[in-house]
Amino acid sequence: MATYSPLNVGSFEFWEMPFVERERVFAELRANDPVSWQGPPDSLLVEPEMNTDGFWAITKYEHIREISRKPKIFSNSEGIFLEDLPEPVRVGALSFIVQDAPEHTYLRGVVSNAFSPRHMKTLEEWTRDQVIELIEGIKPNGSADICEEFTKQLPGRIFCSFFNITDPAHVHNTIQGAEEIVSWNDPELTAHEEPIMIFANAAEKLQDVAMELAEDRRVNPGEDLMTWIVQAEFEGRKMEDWEIGGFFVLMAGAANDTTRHAMAHGMLALQQNPEQKALLLSDIEKYLDGAVEEVLRWSSVILHMRRQVMEDYEIGGKTLKAGEKLALFYCSGNRDEDIFEDPMTFDITRTPNRHMTFGGGGPHFCLGSVLGKQMLKHGLREVYTRLPDIEIGEPEFLASSFMHGVKHLPGTWTP
Repeated sequence: MATYSPLNVGSFEFWEMPFVERERVFAELRANDPVSWQGPPDSLLVEPEMNTDGFWAITKYEHIREISRKPKIFSNSEGIFLEDLPEPVRVGALSFIVQDAPEHTYLRGVVSNAFSPRHMKTLEEWTRDQVIELIEGIKPNGSADICEEFTKQLPGRIFCSFFNITDPAHVHNTIQGAEEIVSWNDPELTAHEEPIMIFANAAEKLQDVAMELAEDRRVNPGEDLMTWIVQAEFEGRKMEDWEIGGFFVLMAGAANDTTRHAMAHGMLALQQNPEQKALLLSDIEKYLDGAVEEVLRWSSVILHMRRQVMEDYEIGGKTLKAGEKLALFYCSGNRDEDIFEDPMTFDITRTPNRHMTFGGGGPHFCLGSVLGKQMLKHGLREVYTRLPDIEIGEPEFLASSFMHGVKHLPGTWTP
């Protein structure tokens, strides 16, 4: 077995470092050890004696892309986190993202039409209306925690509307559960409860909402996504209850958390790069699409995803053995100097911008990418046209090695 890399990207200390310092480590790995063998990652989800395996850190863009497109060799079946969670927890909370073909093909096939670009286009004006309503609601106050009052509320509201969730308790549990299921590492939550219980309870909270919705829609079908799910068939089979619950948990986390954090990072990046903000405001329709793509690259909200090696494979001068695990560090791939010119510069005119924020391709490419871009596009447009003098203060980041999140982001503007 290879020697553990001295550049440890699996420790709590590493993920507590400022972003720029972490990126220096990733840059060194990309240059000198792009496929590095790492020691067991620090974890709060499992006991140390259950977390004894090392992992391969994949840090180059092309290597991430290569592995992502070989699902028979690099499996999703052991989960998306580096921790080895029990299978019932893993599948019950994360649905088809932790499955391979044919199960993954079936479940994705059931719901893929609901997230097609054509269907998303029909929702665009409605999405914009939701953005405007939220911004106009906070505009008279002159200040807000942007995360709590805007970026968190927007995807939560849209997700609940997709499923026609109207009961206030269900809305609350959906938004709260979606936040908690990726925040189990954060001291604000772990001060009161064990991380694994935060994760499990959040999943259970979301599954309970899903089961009540599914039961109702079988009797009272509507035009919402849950009706689609309980009625849809793929290859002659409908989804079972446990599959519906897992899918709902996955979508709640994916739809809510990634978009909210990307939006917050985008506003912070524009504050920190005033020349880019001025350029965007000079002709927002001209530069908006480019700004969306650069915010996605820059934020890299999902920091990594796990894969399990199913057969020996050589890559980057290393031999990955069957049974080993690896992490695809999208945050590093999105700063790869061989792909992106001057990658540490935030540039809304960057062309091309082949970021891997939605994955490295292959069968697990993000199903909600079109919707995520749509929310981000309307969010940025309406914030900077309705609050053009907005000033962003110091952020408070989420403590996580998986999610590049922003918990709090103060903003002030002229009412």
